Order: sequence, then structure tokens, then C-alpha cells
Amino acid sequence: KGIKGSESGIDEWLNSIRNALENNDDMQLMDQFKMDLYEDEVFVFTPKGDLFKLPKGATILDFAYAIHTNVGNKCIGAKINGKNSPLRQSLQSGDQVEILTSNNQTPKQDWLNFVTTGKARAKIRQSLKEMQAKQGAFAKELLIRKFKNRKIEYDEPVMMHVIKKLGFKIVTDFYKSIADEVTDINDVSDTYIEVQKIENGQAEHAPVPSAVNYNTP
Repeated sequence: KGIKGSESGIDEWLNSIRNALENNDDMQLMDQFKMDLYEDEVFVFTPKGDLFKLPKGATILDFAYAIHTNVGNKCIGAKINGKNSPLRQSLQSGDQVEILTSNNQTPKQDWLNFVTTGKARAKIRQSLKEMQAKQGAFAKELLIRKFKNRKIEYDEPVMMHVIKKLGFKIVTDFYKSIADEVTDINDVSDTYIEVQKIENGQAEHAPVPSAVNYNTP
């Protein structure tokens, strides 16, 4: 079936390996295969027999992204030679790897800390960026809807001041905190009203205390 992610011309060697796998009668050949024939590469199989070439040190997650972006994004682990293994597990030549996925799984920022392939890293960054954009749009929609319910006129420059006042340096972090329910929308709208009044010169000023309220020495 050819090597996925490889342009190497070792078809004859691959055929002998597959024959050994199918016949299960050449343990010496399997032992030789499990040794790293190429110091910087590992060769792993899918349950269907597809062979993938990956850099040495590649993890289950690298392998999942080598198969397909959606497989990588939904990956929760794998069975390596029938044994359950975590995302971070490094692969060895000769491993048969069955990727396990879940529709509830989404890419995580810390995945970038242990993947080794450029493809996996690029796909994770792309997915995180897309998720962040969707998250921001969703949070902003919630905020505007809340404002409409309270009959508050939404103004982008005022909102920028509110975001800064609430201690956020990055706008996307602000909307993420709303989406994650870390920041309460009601608190945001209350702060917005305060800032808006200041912007319009309508802020209420506290009265100066009368001198009669102070005791004279």
C-alpha cells in the first residue's frame, strides 16, 4: 500500500515485512524490523496495514495528524500493539497503532509541547486559532444580546476601554474569559455603563463633605 508521508523506495523490503506479518513465521525478520533501520525514522502500521514513516521520537498525536487533521483533532490516545497508551507516548518501529478518537475532544495548547512533526504543530496552531475565533464571536454575540436586553447601546471604542479597565491586555483573552464563564457578563455590562457615563460626561460625582461634619480642634 506504500509508505504514507514518505518518498523512500523500499518496496521490496516492505513486501517482505508484510509477508512476515501475515504469515507470522519469520520472527527473526520481525526482530530485525523492530530495530531502527534508519536512526532518524520510525515505521508504524495502522490496523489495516498502512505503513507510515515518522521522525524518531514521534508520538501518538503526531501519528494521528499524519493520518488526517480531523483524526488528530479528535485523538484521545491509541492502542499500541493492543495496549492502551496516552497521547504523549513515543512510537517505535514495528508498532501497530490504532488511534482512539472522541467527538468531545478538541486540540489543547499543551499539545504543542510534545508533538515533534511540523505538520502536527501547524495543524494544532491552526485549529486553536479557529477555535479562538469562534469562541470570540460567540462571546461577543452573548454580550451584545445582553446589552440589547438591558437597552444599552453598544459602542466598540467604549468596549475597548472596558476591556482595559477589567485588566485585559488582549481582546481575545477577554472574550475567551466570557466564553469560559470566568468573567460575568453582568459585571461587564455594569462596568460598560460606568465607562460610558464618563465618556459622555455624565458620571456622578460624590458630593464634597461639608465642613460642619468635621470636628474642629
